[in-house]
Amino acid sequence: MLSLVPILSCSKLFVGGLSWDTTDEGLRKYFSEFGKVEDCTILRDHDGRSRGFAFLTFEDPSSVNAVMVREHILDGKAIDPKRAIPREEHLRNTRYFVGGLSHASTSDSMRAFFSQYGKVVDCTVMVDRETGRSKGFGFVTFEDASNTDQLVGRVDLILDDKQVCLSPSL
Repeated sequence: MLSLVPILSCSKLFVGGLSWDTTDEGLRKYFSEFGKVEDCTILRDHDGRSRGFAFLTFEDPSSVNAVMVREHILDGKAIDPKRAIPREEHLRNTRYFVGGLSHASTSDSMRAFFSQYGKVVDCTVMVDRETGRSKGFGFVTFEDASNTDQLVGRVDLILDDKQVCLSPSL
């Protein structure tokens, strides 16, 4: 029997960097330019406020390819669509909390630094909604844990001229 999971996951996008004003309908309309949108959901907190990201599924997986080849601006803000990583793959990944980040640290500088310890799947610097400034912490996800357990508790990790610390993320 043919499994539909790989087909569905190839049709799904994670869309980050959304404006707080972006609606499900507005997001759906924007991405309909690339193909028929089957599902579109902006994630919201318990008060109904946007969390600034969404998941979107196209009917045709080739629509994802069309999205990935250009930059996107929606509601006056640059957005960051990425291929969604299937849940099963996330469970195999190893995610770490990174504390003590410099306010100058970016996802790109984190990726460059942590790539020396293994294949980095994702890096995120957490930012304040109102000011857009770094909160001084973030998360790094490695493809596997083979080389990364050596990082927890180390005091000699210097990223962007600041000592950082890692701990497993729950």
